[in-house]
Amino acid sequence: LTILRNRVTIQSLSTTASGGGTFIETWTTVATVWANVQGKAVEETRFDKIQQIDEYTIRMRKRAISNANRLIYKGQELEIESVLDETQQSKMITIKARAEI
Repeated sequence: LTILRNRVTIQSLSTTASGGGTFIETWTTVATVWANVQGKAVEETRFDKIQQIDEYTIRMRKRAISNANRLIYKGQELEIESVLDETQQSKMITIKARAEI
């Protein structure tokens, strides 16, 4: 049994023409849903610099979502790394996401 006690906002990237052949990318809210969010801070080395990253495991009811979306949790933008659908009959999905601090 997974308890869904955290609010998470799902966003998708939209591209609109701004005139003169240029485009503007904006994030649009698709839905705000209940989820179970577990996070941990890790350090990773990038270009010889140690950087702190927050990694999240998020479980929510099944819906259309992919790594083209992003999540907002407690005001923090989360990049989706993977979406795991455990079984075709399952009503839940598990999302692995991360945020740079």
